[in-house]
Amino acid sequence: MTEVREDVVAELDHESEVMTLREFVRVIETHHANEGRGVPRELVEEYADAVRYDVDLDSLDDRTTDSDEWREGGRFYDLGEGRISIYPRDWHETMASTDDIRDVVEIIQREVTAAEGDMWEAVSEERGVPEEKVFHVGEVVAGIDRDDARDRIKELRKNGEIEEFASQHRNPTIKLA
Repeated sequence: MTEVREDVVAELDHESEVMTLREFVRVIETHHANEGRGVPRELVEEYADAVRYDVDLDSLDDRTTDSDEWREGGRFYDLGEGRISIYPRDWHETMASTDDIRDVVEIIQREVTAAEGDMWEAVSEERGVPEEKVFHVGEVVAGIDRDDARDRIKELRKNGEIEEFASQHRNPTIKLA
């Protein structure tokens, strides 16, 4: 059994009153790196207890799919061996071998086919992928540091390889050119 980490508890505790279940799992998946992809489902329960987060485990189970590919509907993905992720297995498999945030943008842009989520997560064919989503996927799935991702996006923008929309917005969207 994996122990909860105090730094992750502090991160969750700071935001847990306004955090969705998906965001809660994302924070654990991002900051509690351990062996394997995703996180053990029981670890989510342990963190929920540690920060007194009222998690509806039935909802977590209802929203968990065994699909290997992205599905709309704010899904969680069963990665096997009791592990879950907010990202599908094929993203973990495909992005595990990349260190270029451009590949992350390309995969999200290709596979997320329906606008979904709030302004921080919604992907659209017309405007692309919110930068914050790119950072989250890059960190969790590909292990790309946020600062490195930000620098690479600046380089891609400068080279004309990506378009950026609402560049003055706190969370601009980006799209491969």
